[in-house]
Amino acid sequence: MQNRPLENTVYVLTAGAFGVFLRWLQLQLAFDDKGLCGPSIFNYIVPLFILVAAYVLRRRIRQMLSGELVLPTDYHEALANPGRFYAFLRWMAGLLMAAGGALVIRGSDLEKQKLLLRLIGGAAIAAGLSFPLFLGWANRKLKRFSRELLCLLCLLPILLFAVWLVYDYVDNAINSVIWAFLVEVLAVCVLMLAFFRLAGYAYGQADPKKTLFWLQFGVFMSMTALADSRSLGLQVIFFSAGLMLGLADFILLGKLREKPEEKPPEGEDAPLPNGGIEEL
Repeated sequence: MQNRPLENTVYVLTAGAFGVFLRWLQLQLAFDDKGLCGPSIFNYIVPLFILVAAYVLRRRIRQMLSGELVLPTDYHEALANPGRFYAFLRWMAGLLMAAGGALVIRGSDLEKQKLLLRLIGGAAIAAGLSFPLFLGWANRKLKRFSRELLCLLCLLPILLFAVWLVYDYVDNAINSVIWAFLVEVLAVCVLMLAFFRLAGYAYGQADPKKTLFWLQFGVFMSMTALADSRSLGLQVIFFSAGLMLGLADFILLGKLREKPEEKPPEGEDAPLPNGGIEEL
């Protein structure tokens, strides 16, 4: 039971490593000198691998939670991460995303979509600083933060990738080479959904199965999308988003527990084994 979080993390990271490698091969072999995408077997291998990875992750999670194991749905119980080690990890991931946002803002002066990039950078800084607070409040140490503020913090990463999705649409509106931006668009959508599902714990609407799937699939897609060429700041945001989701997934998996035995309601006799007859 104790090795399950590490085991699942290794599976996800391995899938992501294959994903980024296949995407890199596609970019190297399927595109010509003019940047146009030609016929290539990798145009079929990459989407097939993404679908297979999604299926395998979903199947593993369903098998894990359909038996005798359950995850708590309470925010404090599910995401508690006490200790200096977890504090270091959550602040490292958050500050890394904030640094990526600062790099995006710094390099936006020479870009066409200057305003959208600055919005992405600002949202990344806000999301990076909010993430350690979101996980830290689960330890009941930041009691001065109200539930309303907690819910607001959860919206910042979603806002970040919503703006990024608009940026991708505007920046690639006249780009006829779909494969040039398709993986990035898919990754942005998956990351947005992953942070949306994670926010369900703060709003009291958690779905453990769906949350675990989107967290792990988000880590996979964030790694796969790193093969694409983009500015350093955007790459750092993608990488740090994968770290955030991976850390949340690791914490959640550590809370797997066996299902409690169902007790009969008070005032009712417990069922007798093997259809036995109650003793007089």
